[in-house]
Amino acid sequence: MAITIYLLSTVALASTVLGQACSTSGTTTISAASDASAVASCSTYSGSIAIETGVAGVTDQNGHTSLSFDGKLSKVTGNITATNVTNLSGLSFSGLQSVGGLDLVELTLLSILSAPSLSRVNAMTLNALPALQQLSFGDTGITQASSILITNTGLTSLQGIDQLKQIDVFNVNNNGGLTNISLDITSISGSLDIEANDGTVTGLTTSFPMLETAQNMTFRNCNTILLPALKNVTTDLGFYGNAIKSLIAPNLTTTSGLIFVDNTELTNISIPQLTSVNGTYQIANNTELDKISGFPKLSVVTGALDFNGNFSEVDLPALTRVAGAFNMQTSSSNFSCDDFKKYHDDKIIKGSYVCSGGVSKPRGAGTEPSTTSKGSKPSGSSAAGHMDINYPTMLGGTSILAGLLQFVL
Repeated sequence: MAITIYLLSTVALASTVLGQACSTSGTTTISAASDASAVASCSTYSGSIAIETGVAGVTDQNGHTSLSFDGKLSKVTGNITATNVTNLSGLSFSGLQSVGGLDLVELTLLSILSAPSLSRVNAMTLNALPALQQLSFGDTGITQASSILITNTGLTSLQGIDQLKQIDVFNVNNNGGLTNISLDITSISGSLDIEANDGTVTGLTTSFPMLETAQNMTFRNCNTILLPALKNVTTDLGFYGNAIKSLIAPNLTTTSGLIFVDNTELTNISIPQLTSVNGTYQIANNTELDKISGFPKLSVVTGALDFNGNFSEVDLPALTRVAGAFNMQTSSSNFSCDDFKKYHDDKIIKGSYVCSGGVSKPRGAGTEPSTTSKGSKPSGSSAAGHMDINYPTMLGGTSILAGLLQFVL
């Protein structure tokens, strides 16, 4: 009987120790390879894991450290974090399938990140990982995530996260070796930001062939942007400082803001199904864009319409309402404001109205056209459509003239 009691007590004690090793109410610090092995012996680890700055792992001949969580570990309910672990060159999670968060920041030597079974992560941040050129996340890779930030890494490909279908926030910026971003995402409930990737800013191809809806999308410094399935953007769709020559969104019908600024090689915009812009509609300083005519069905702009640049023609044949300010300034002396003057007279344009061609320095909404360029002049409708009259001066001039006439008589 005593032996039986002893054995039961031993089993209970072992279970208690194992339970404590596989869970924590806070964060477990990994300071040595043995700590990682202990965590890896759990199938599920409840809590968060932080890798210590001076962690002692397996060291190679160059003094670089690798750390392995290979084993039974398939799920971590909290976060796995490593910040400024300057000697860490490799991380391995052979069985990990799901993690609450993966935050790797300022790991200057990290060149291997292996998690071949990982398919689900709530939030992932890869920041300042200059030696990391690829993600070893298996054939399928991560298919479920809420937030991903990849910035200042050495990645040359996003293989390993390219099978994502839905996400809240996706931000990829300042990755100099990245020349292609192609994801199968169908919806983005938060924001998408693609900026300053590809060190030459001449070869980055960005493709979202299955994306249909998004809340907010911003593209900067891209060479090609492909959005063939996009139907709706609930906040802003913005293109800034890209090297794209053409932007075609054949299925886009509505967006809140639509913005094209400083795309110096852009010659063509085609969004043939767009019917409404429920915010600001801005096309500014796209120096090669001579003709703006790719919006045949655009009917309503609920915010401001603000175009400025050197375009010679703007065609918005279906326009029925501009609720905000209307500003159209171009340096082209061939530009005519006739159609827009009629829109203004017919009360289609509800806000303030400025339209002028032959402007030496075209500017944005809320500004007056600058002095016209030499040899050019504003179109007649521009002068008629925007006229500043100083009534006190005008009335004062009339009084003086009347006085002079009385004196003569």
